[in-house]
Amino acid sequence: MELSDLKSRYDGFYSLAIYLPASEFARRLRVLSRRIRGKWFSYPTVLPKVSWKTLFSSRPIRLVETAKASGNVRFSELGILAKAAADVESGTEIIEIGTFDGRTALNLALNSPPDCKIFTLDLPPDSPTLYKLDPSERPYVDKVPGVRFKNDSGSRRLYAGRIVQLIGDSATFNWAEHLGKAGLIFVDGSHTYEYVMKDTDTAFKLVTKGGVILWHDYGIWPGVTQALEEFEAREKRHLLHIQGTSLVCAKVT
Repeated sequence: MELSDLKSRYDGFYSLAIYLPASEFARRLRVLSRRIRGKWFSYPTVLPKVSWKTLFSSRPIRLVETAKASGNVRFSELGILAKAAADVESGTEIIEIGTFDGRTALNLALNSPPDCKIFTLDLPPDSPTLYKLDPSERPYVDKVPGVRFKNDSGSRRLYAGRIVQLIGDSATFNWAEHLGKAGLIFVDGSHTYEYVMKDTDTAFKLVTKGGVILWHDYGIWPGVTQALEEFEAREKRHLLHIQGTSLVCAKVT
């Protein structure tokens, strides 16, 4: 077994067995410290919280490209996404809305069944959008998407080659050939209320029976938080906030 493979397996174990509980404990200490100093503040959330262990199997995972850049999911969240990918039914699609640098797509491909394709959509720079973007999102748009999985060689080619880069606005993209085929959907595009609402509606059209939808940045971006809570209040889709993360999960039955 190569050293790189051993490291990827260790990182997969470490992300959820050690990093997640340690980071959650540190977060609780920070909250307590702020309360004592009278400076406590948090963005309120109402979706019920659950442990990732109640949602996904104990299958071992591997992680690569673990270095986090601004805009990436946390290390622990990457581990949970890998767990979700490992549980995907063979032959279904995985769809990601919001490629960014490709770190997530690469790990979804690494951990999913070998006959699953990963379709990841990103907005090209300077492209007109159906809804207005938040100005702070511009750095995440003005870039080349998917740099972490492009031009991969050697063993990575076996799984990186299953990633298909789609380009377009998620609110106007023609999803017709993907409807009802996705075993896993990860929604991490624009964080504005309008886009999260539209992407959520799209996700429930794309997912197959028994599939899973995950959203990022709940409790962090106001637009994401408001949209998911309003959607759940209206549609009753049993959205759950994964404890210690900014991920929200829905299992489609």
